[in-house]
Amino acid sequence: MIAGHRGAASLAPENTLSGFKKALQSGAKWIELDTQLSADKTPIIFHDETVNRCTNGEGLVADLTFSQLQALDAGSWFSDAFIGEQIISLEHTLLFFMENDLSMNLEIKIHHPHQAEPLVNEIAKVLTNVNFPNEKLILSSFSELALAHCHQVIPDIRLGYITEHNPLATLEKLKPLNLYSVHLDHKILDKTMAKTITDAGLKLVIWTLNDVTQADKFRSWGVDIIITDKPDVFVNT
Repeated sequence: MIAGHRGAASLAPENTLSGFKKALQSGAKWIELDTQLSADKTPIIFHDETVNRCTNGEGLVADLTFSQLQALDAGSWFSDAFIGEQIISLEHTLLFFMENDLSMNLEIKIHHPHQAEPLVNEIAKVLTNVNFPNEKLILSSFSELALAHCHQVIPDIRLGYITEHNPLATLEKLKPLNLYSVHLDHKILDKTMAKTITDAGLKLVIWTLNDVTQADKFRSWGVDIIITDKPDVFVNT
C-alpha cells in the first residue's frame, strides 16, 4: 500500500487539507501526518517544533493558541497557489478522512518528553468524540513514552514504532506494548532486517521513498506500506 507523506508533500504544502486532497485524488488510501498540541491543548496537524519553516509566522507551536495558529498562512511558503492555507485541527482532519474513506498513519510528534502524556490524552479524547474507526488508524511515534501511554489509555489502537536506527534491540524492550508495525527510514532497511521484523508478526512501513524504481524491491522484502512524497507516481506502479 502507498501512503502519502504529510499528505502529498511534492504536490501541496505538508500537513494541510490541500495536501490530503491531493493524496486522495492520486488514489492513495493511506496518508501519513503529524499531530502536536497548541498552547490551549488542541491537537493540531503540524510537523515542526516551530512554525518558522511552513508558515509566515515565527515561534514555537506549543506557545501559540489554536486561533493564533489558524491565523497564519501555512501555504504560501510552498507556492502562491496555496496562499491562505490554514493549520487544521486533528478533529477536522479525522472527519475529512472519515468522509473520504481514508486510512491514517498519525505520528504523535514529541519534541520533548514532557509532551507525551498530555498529547496522547488529548488525542484519545478526539478519537472518542469523532468515533474514528480503529481499523483505519495506526498511531506511530519515535517516542517510547508516547507509545507506552497510548497502550495504557487507548489499548485498542494499533501502534507503530518509528526509528532511524536498527530497531531489533528496542523491539524486544517494547514487546509489552503489543506493537502492530515498525516504521523505518528506507535507507537503513536491508533484506535480513526486514525478514526479522516480518517474521515477528509485525507490519513493516518505510519512509520516505521517492524513487519509484525501488518500490518492487522493498515489496519483495515484505514491506506493507511505502510512505512517499509522490503518491501520484507510486499508486499505479
